[in-house]
Amino acid sequence: MNDGPLTDFELYYTKNGLVQVSNDVRRRILSELKDRNLSLTELSRIMGKAQSTLSVHLDKMVADGLISAHDDPEDSRRKIYSLVSIMLAHSKPPSDDSMNLAIKALSDFANDPEKMRDAILRFIFLGFDGMGLSIGPMAHILGRIHAMALGGSLTGSNIEDTVSNARDYYRRMGLGDASVYSLKPLTIIIKDDMPFTEGSEKSLGKYASGFFCKVLEDATGKTYDVVSSEVFGSEFNYYRFVMEPSVKVLENKN
Repeated sequence: MNDGPLTDFELYYTKNGLVQVSNDVRRRILSELKDRNLSLTELSRIMGKAQSTLSVHLDKMVADGLISAHDDPEDSRRKIYSLVSIMLAHSKPPSDDSMNLAIKALSDFANDPEKMRDAILRFIFLGFDGMGLSIGPMAHILGRIHAMALGGSLTGSNIEDTVSNARDYYRRMGLGDASVYSLKPLTIIIKDDMPFTEGSEKSLGKYASGFFCKVLEDATGKTYDVVSSEVFGSEFNYYRFVMEPSVKVLENKN
């Protein structure tokens, strides 16, 4: 289901399946609801749009499963809107550089199954970036699922041991070398041996950040957020991200 052409869009996972959002007003609504629930009056004030205009969009977004609407407990005449979908990807300008690097990676390793195994994930990120799709949000989710499948097995006696275990595992997986830049705040740098473009490395780095966040959540019972990140290096093959625990405490470590 979509509401526009396949250009300049965001892709969301909903209870109804995948929904493409191209309309600027709807994308803005989703952005505003990302961190807080809002009423129609509040959205109208924030966005500078008439309530009648926003109501049409909100009704369609509720029907699509992008957002939900429920009565305000303090005023039953007013609806409160909440984000109930998950962004997976968004469009970006296509990159010839990414596509060329993807093709080169396959050409270099095509006759070596072991090297091809290690390069295939990188090829996927380069390929999507080359075609004009940033899959960073989905990569972060997949990194978390990867760590979740480990069932807390990387948990150490303290934060330092846990991070060390995660670093060793990540390296053995062939996903890049992870090093600790600092413990306070916890800053991880992922180094890759392959050259990347900024966009493709950013998506691959999101996989790493999702993985490390979930490992730490399992170890501490606290949620972790990535508060800043950057791609650097002459070949865009370094990704640095900073993680900090949020206020919310998980109900259990599972």
